[in-house]
Amino acid sequence: MDFDDLSMIIIGVVGQIASGKGVLVDYLVKGHGFAAFSLSTIVHEELEKRGIKKFTRQDLQDMGDELRKKYGRNVLARRTIERVKSQDKVAIEGIRNPAEIEYLKTLPNFTLMAVKANRQLRYERLLKRHKPWDPRTWEVFLSVDHRDLGIGQQAVGQQVEKCLAYADHTVTNNGSIEKLDRKIEKLLKKILNF
Repeated sequence: MDFDDLSMIIIGVVGQIASGKGVLVDYLVKGHGFAAFSLSTIVHEELEKRGIKKFTRQDLQDMGDELRKKYGRNVLARRTIERVKSQDKVAIEGIRNPAEIEYLKTLPNFTLMAVKANRQLRYERLLKRHKPWDPRTWEVFLSVDHRDLGIGQQAVGQQVEKCLAYADHTVTNNGSIEKLDRKIEKLLKKILNF
């Protein structure tokens, strides 16, 4: 792809499980007209292609690792950009490997925003949101959270902790959605110069 022709504004969103990434993306979509795409959509589609309709977060993690191992660590980011390149403004979430960020940072007008939140609060949010692949016990949550952060993972695996270090801007989301919205708006004024 010729990056010189890519004039869209891209905001990447990285964060821990249930930290508020989706809330941030929703704000960009509803408040500022961004299109949204998650790298995990590609992983979901791959599972469905293989006939796997019901899956756990571990299944998602395994499939993401497999795709990165087979096609390169930045495969999810590359495939995403191919899908969204006609958009003016896009928010990309589900970034879990530094190679994805390194690829996205080669694009013009890319900014990476990180969302962090307290672990216990993230677990409580996860229980409330009821996604079918989310863990239901503290022990299983800790296991998938550690893997997501990159603890004990190979280079092709989940590496969210390392990804957080690449962030151009970081917000902490230990309060209300309204408080997070105010933090996002303040950052957007810097990023988008309005």
